Amino acid sequence: MIKKVRLQQILNDLQHRGTLSTQIAAGLFQAGEATIRRDFNELAAAGLVCRTHGGIRVLDREVNPSVPFGLREEWNSEEKRVIAQKTVEFIRSEHSVMLYGGSTTGYLGLYLTKGTIITNLPRLCQQLISRFPTGDGPTVILTGGMLDYRSGYLQGAAAKRSLDRYECDFGIASCYGMDETGMTDIDEECVELMTAMLSKAKTKIILADHTKFRKSGLCRVLPWEEVDYLITTFDPDNHPVLQAARQKGVKVIFTGNATGLKTSPAATGIST
Repeated sequence: MIKKVRLQQILNDLQHRGTLSTQIAAGLFQAGEATIRRDFNELAAAGLVCRTHGGIRVLDREVNPSVPFGLREEWNSEEKRVIAQKTVEFIRSEHSVMLYGGSTTGYLGLYLTKGTIITNLPRLCQQLISRFPTGDGPTVILTGGMLDYRSGYLQGAAAKRSLDRYECDFGIASCYGMDETGMTDIDEECVELMTAMLSKAKTKIILADHTKFRKSGLCRVLPWEEVDYLITTFDPDNHPVLQAARQKGVKVIFTGNATGLKTSPAATGIST
């Protein structure tokens, strides 16, 4: 198993278990105990878990458990790329987009060519500067706010205040997890800003790789009733959540499957 995939799976499993021993993790992830101990030490050094005798446990709630942006960006990167490619098909030159920063939405910077983008993700500017050195790319407006070095986003009250003057055609975001009720996240401040940004959009589009359906955060973001489109990759294990979303009026767009990223015959276009 590739190391970055194993680290992600360790964190996902820990969210459900609360604690995880070296011995159990070695069996779950088919790796030697010495390898698992190195993984545990790396996650603890990054501030993502708490090291215990013989294993790890989840961080205390008062500690920010968000995974650094650079690490999250690498996880399921090919899925995130194809999701981003599909998403930019919505955006024309006359459109305005409220884009909440995330490891999935961050890939939009590789494919955006037009429109006006309002975002709290400074990294998007770097991507577009590199792609459009003569300045002929999309118009970009950064929100105010304080830079969170861990997440890579602009956050805080100033970020939220800077949204007051805008109304956009599309709101695009990803989140920590989702279930039959809707979107969830693990950070209350992130939820507050994400909700505020999406509320400024006529059409709300949520992006999710297949792992988002197997995680649940502490905080609720939006119920499915308030989401217009869900763009994801095909994975039959996610059917219960997808069915619940459709029943609430969400249009689900598949853009490949979760393993080979080859489009499923039963999962092309928009499913209602």
